[in-house]
Amino acid sequence: MNDKPYLKIIVVSILCVLFVTVNTQGKERRALPRRSSGSDIDIAHLEKKIHDLINKERARRGLSALSLNEGLRRVARKYSKVMAARNFFSHNDPDGRSFCDRYKSEGIDCRIRVGDTICIGAENIAQDNLYSSYFYKGGERFFNWNTEDQIAESVVKRWMSSNGHRENILTPYFKRQGIGVAVSDDGKVYVTENFC
Repeated sequence: MNDKPYLKIIVVSILCVLFVTVNTQGKERRALPRRSSGSDIDIAHLEKKIHDLINKERARRGLSALSLNEGLRRVARKYSKVMAARNFFSHNDPDGRSFCDRYKSEGIDCRIRVGDTICIGAENIAQDNLYSSYFYKGGERFFNWNTEDQIAESVVKRWMSSNGHRENILTPYFKRQGIGVAVSDDGKVYVTENFC
């Protein structure tokens, strides 16, 4: 018995399956938004969405909502811009300054008496991305962009999964916060949350 006709049928079948798979993937990839740079993210909207999600987490636990504070927002946004511009991610900037120094330079005096101690505020930071993936086709870069909702949910979920960040969010004596977002040239989203 000659197996070669069967082998030809198998090879032709495999090639047909590969062609259909590659053709389908190409159509799916063409459906993705394509841009080499830029973003449709509105920074102020994203900051508000994060603020609202933080207050939902507090409400779930019977805590009062945090008000948006312009001074704290200014500190937070400036710091996110510094992290994006200088390409670092830390609570202390490369010059060794902490959120306390940033509060002071903006004229924010946060002193909350808790028993025998005084709390001077707190800070959360996060880093996300404008896109979840990208690929190249014909020399052009294609992105799968994240929405404002996806970025906000990702940031707050990460904070709520971290003991220290969650503790800051759920501190009952904090009454106000500022959220600041900045985006680096390579699509990293830096988020700073300052409390008082």
